Amino acid sequence: MEQQTISIIKAGIQATLNARTSILAAANPYNVALSPAILSRFDLVYVMIDDPDDQTYYHIAHHIVRVHQKHEEALAVAFSTTQLKRYIAYAKTLKSKLEALVRLSEGIARSHLDIQKEATPPTVGHH
Repeated sequence: MEQQTISIIKAGIQATLNARTSILAAANPYNVALSPAILSRFDLVYVMIDDPDDQTYYHIAHHIVRVHQKHEEALAVAFSTTQLKRYIAYAKTLKSKLEALVRLSEGIARSHLDIQKEATPPTVGHH
């Protein structure tokens, strides 16, 4: 990330892409042990933990099974048009907050790079 690139390896194909935007990474914190050196490369780290809840898992699994079995009850509309419009309006207010966080993250990254450039002494060629 310091080089403004990101390397991606998937299905045996490796690509190095220019990172002209923010990078969002997701991982299960229980299965991935990230070293402090790697974690320090991210401007923001937000940990979300899924606390096990058998009842919630049961309801989610039950709904998925009913949808796949095409039961009408599972496919019934749960929200009115008015409720959906209200939810979409609310979600749009959150979008501006997320965009502000992304801009802040990019600003922090730019400042960090500027500080690194200022701290690195220029190299002088020997003739």
